[in-house]
Amino acid sequence: MDSIKAMQKLIISLFLIFINFITFGQNDSLSNITLEPVSIKTSRIETKELKLPKAVTVIDAAQTRSLRQNLSLQEYLQQVPGLYITGANNFSQDLRISIRGFGARAAFGIRGVKIIVDGIPETTPDGQGQIDNLNLEVVEQIEVLRGPASSLYGNASGGTININTIDSPKKPLSLSSTLGSYGFQKHSISSGFKNDNNSFIVNGNYIKTNGYRIQSGFENYNVNTKYKHRFSKKTKISLQANYTYNPLAEDAGGLTLEEINEDREQARDRNITFKTGENLKQFKIGTSFDYKISEVLDFSTYAFYANRDFGNKLPFESGGIVALNRNYFGNGANITMENNFNKIENKLQFGYDLAAQYEQRKRFDNLIGEQGELVFDQLESFSSFGIYAIDNLEFGDFLIQTGIRFDTNVLKAEDDFLSDGDDSDKIVLNAFSPSFGATYSINKISAIFSNFSTSFETPALSELSSNPNGNGGFNENLDAQKAFNIDLGYRYKNDATFVEAVAFYIETEDDLVPFELADFPDRTFYRNAGSTLRKGFELSLTQILVENLQFRGAYTLSDFTYTNYRLPSGNFEGNELPGLPKHKVYSSLLFTHKGLKILAEGNYVSSLFADDANETEVPSYIVANLNFGYKLKFSKLETELSFGINNLFNTYYFDNIRSNAFGKRYYEPAATRNYFGGIKVSI
Repeated sequence: MDSIKAMQKLIISLFLIFINFITFGQNDSLSNITLEPVSIKTSRIETKELKLPKAVTVIDAAQTRSLRQNLSLQEYLQQVPGLYITGANNFSQDLRISIRGFGARAAFGIRGVKIIVDGIPETTPDGQGQIDNLNLEVVEQIEVLRGPASSLYGNASGGTININTIDSPKKPLSLSSTLGSYGFQKHSISSGFKNDNNSFIVNGNYIKTNGYRIQSGFENYNVNTKYKHRFSKKTKISLQANYTYNPLAEDAGGLTLEEINEDREQARDRNITFKTGENLKQFKIGTSFDYKISEVLDFSTYAFYANRDFGNKLPFESGGIVALNRNYFGNGANITMENNFNKIENKLQFGYDLAAQYEQRKRFDNLIGEQGELVFDQLESFSSFGIYAIDNLEFGDFLIQTGIRFDTNVLKAEDDFLSDGDDSDKIVLNAFSPSFGATYSINKISAIFSNFSTSFETPALSELSSNPNGNGGFNENLDAQKAFNIDLGYRYKNDATFVEAVAFYIETEDDLVPFELADFPDRTFYRNAGSTLRKGFELSLTQILVENLQFRGAYTLSDFTYTNYRLPSGNFEGNELPGLPKHKVYSSLLFTHKGLKILAEGNYVSSLFADDANETEVPSYIVANLNFGYKLKFSKLETELSFGINNLFNTYYFDNIRSNAFGKRYYEPAATRNYFGGIKVSI
């Protein structure tokens, strides 16, 4: 423990010293490699990165994609300040992402964070998000807006992740294979073309792993296609489709500390007995259309449909098998008007988002892994409609951005299991979301900015249907969570350096918090936790040190506490929010020379609490990864070799902490040192 604390102080000290050096001792002629200007599209109205009055991180995934295992989005997102990821290796519970604490409550999947892929929402209207249908082999760029953004995207927008995939492969045909520890294998094939008016890509992907722990295997088949056509300089259309089949995604469950010390690779005994895990099939299609009506008027629209057929086995008998079929579709459109007069530039956008999801949820008894009697049958629906207006006003050295949005959400439960009575239900949740931001450009390479923004987050359908009274219908004691956010930031960017420093202050009301009950072991329920105060500081840095050598670093301070949270079991006012570290440091060095690439990454995560009472503290850790890649060219044949070491120093730490788990089964151990190597051939 003492060595960890010493290493923490060393990492932070070196990081701050380095920032001081590059900020005040800048030499623009360090390298002929430059950091290119970036425009942010996640803000709805495209805005230059330097002038955006919001905290943002842009990740060039293509830069390091050939080096990575590409098993989890965590490989890219770990460099984002203010963002924390757990559950990367539990493919049954799915990746969990939190931004400034939003999303930390998720028992599975992503909550409170809006996910968008190629302009199409991946998050359902009720705020649930899974990215198991996303093939990382085709991800090109990721934009992360940190902090509430419901004025832009409505429900569950405590943060926004906008993922853009490649339009076409560099070569007509590519084949790749990667093998690694724990029986990991990944095979991929890509093909496509590009000409003046068309681009097309199709990618097929297969992944299988036995997992680090017993009962943690995973198997996935995935196909993605994307086609773009430009009718003219004014008109273009994009079509996309993907299909995912997961026949196996096992859940090893949470362990107690005593069980961890006995054997960290074991699964919980009940998880083995009840054969816990999930399987799913998902199909999704989407289209977007852009038309430039005139020099000052643009129109854009999108539409999509998705079907998800999902099965889940939980480690208990009564209702321990879940079968869910979800149909999810939506449409949105906006019109943007641009006016320039007397050196004043104004962009005004009006738009709407319409979406609906219908989930037929059934629960059966789990008879030692076999399906038993039907005990729950309910059709749940969530319909949302939001209208918004955004305005960007730019004059002199100032940019003023205002936003306003109104959302209405209708939630229904139709009870089809009437032998125990009719528990049909209906809830209407409306929300008004304003925002205001301003940026002052000090000069052409630096700016200060501030913003006030809000968010609201309704309970997801799966959370509402987890009723502590054991009945059907919804848990009507749950309210929507609301947040009010203030940012103050500084941004600096030239050819060799990018720095962003942001202090934030967030007040939330009616936080949605997970818990478990002795009467229903292993089932997760939710309650509103009064209010919280979240104060923090986020620092990110990209620096070209010398030719071919790039440093990237991020530091996060998260001071998140309950300001009002009383239960019969105790008063938690002043306690820290569980499952979130107070300090997080990321650093990396990327070396490139001709065909060679080397990436070294390190992460420090401070201690955190596993429960609302703050009685159980989870220790801090440092984990490092080292990746190598080499590209060879023989005429038209291109070969890329890769090799990586995850958890280089064999650190014992936890992949996930199950907050407030009954029986103190908080811990899901992370993998120790492991390896992978791959080859990709393109012609």
